[in-house]
Amino acid sequence: MAGGGVVTSLSKEGCAVASDEMVSPHTFLALHLQLPEQYVPLRVEVAEVRWVSGIGFGLQFLQLRAEEQERLQRFIKTLESSQNN
Repeated sequence: MAGGGVVTSLSKEGCAVASDEMVSPHTFLALHLQLPEQYVPLRVEVAEVRWVSGIGFGLQFLQLRAEEQERLQRFIKTLESSQNN
C-alpha cells in the first residue's frame, strides 16, 4: 500500500504526519521521507503507528540503517541551528 502525508513534527525518534490515510495504532510501516533540499528520500525501514487522530498520526521509528540515522540527525541539527539564528 502506498500513501502520503506531510510531516508536521520530526525528531530522531519519530514524526507526526498530517494525512487523510486510514491507519490503525500498532501498524508497522516503511517510509520514504522527502527532506527539503535533498534529492534522495530518507528511508525508514520500520516505523510503528503510535497514535491516530482525525488529522493524522504519529510514528515511532524502529529501524533505520546507520547511514539513514546519521542523515536524519544531521538534518535535525541543521534545523535546530537555523531556528537559533
